[in-house]
Amino acid sequence: MFKRLLERFRQDRGLHKATVRVDFSPQNQVTPHILWLSSNAPEADTVPLILLVYARILYELAELNEGRVARELIRFLDQVCDRVLDSDGPPRRPRLPLGQLQLGAEPGQPATKSYQAEFYEFAAGGFRLDFQGSIGKEGFFLPGAFLALLQSCLDHLGDDALRRLTLGLVRLHLYYRYRRDFWEGGALTSGPAFALGTEEIRPEAATPEV
Repeated sequence: MFKRLLERFRQDRGLHKATVRVDFSPQNQVTPHILWLSSNAPEADTVPLILLVYARILYELAELNEGRVARELIRFLDQVCDRVLDSDGPPRRPRLPLGQLQLGAEPGQPATKSYQAEFYEFAAGGFRLDFQGSIGKEGFFLPGAFLALLQSCLDHLGDDALRRLTLGLVRLHLYYRYRRDFWEGGALTSGPAFALGTEEIRPEAATPEV
């Protein structure tokens, strides 16, 4: 009996697919890493992974009373998505302004600040993300961490995966504007699920824009 219960608990945790880590090093260097552990299609799995990371970063900003920063990030990424999709051909791949941060392939020195996320997929469908990170100046480092991850996707994802990711970001923003705010815990999973699906928002169900 106990063995069956333990096995069910293990299944409920989901399949550990990837570890994401963003390191900040001296000289303002930021280095994103995605370590794939059990994925047969890492490029396709990058889409839900990045959407869940983004949702969590917006949530963390709101929890830290940085809602203004979260809204600024949403507005900026709206512009980025418009630019990426502004063509009937392959998606465009702009260089994101990172301010004083410099994107690096490998950290030159030990990290002074890091964020890490563990990405899981459930056998019955759906995803889960466990997130942890350093504390301090989150209104700067949290957006910087996501922009570094997104720039890596712009640089390395194939055209189809990049287009799906961009459309997912557009749909996630739509969800936040018309369904609920990004600081609600339920939006951490239901927002990305909506972004990955095809459901349409009915006008009568809309709520004021965040």
